[in-house]
Amino acid sequence: MVHDPVAGLDLVRALETDSRMARHHRLLATRAHLLELLGEHEAAAAAYREAAGRTTSAPERRHLSARAHRLEPRL
Repeated sequence: MVHDPVAGLDLVRALETDSRMARHHRLLATRAHLLELLGEHEAAAAAYREAAGRTTSAPERRHLSARAHRLEPRL
């Protein structure tokens, strides 16, 4: 947040090269948040849903799913 969401996404991409971090739900949630800040709502919702699917914590899953749902287009 010191620079901007684009710089944050660059850092996330660098962390994704670490096999231990690449599939961690918190890294996906961070990616989702940064995408949301950039107005990339469809991509952010997808990342929140993927993060929700990877966590073993029910409260985290509910929170991440709610964030994804909030970003989905309304008909």
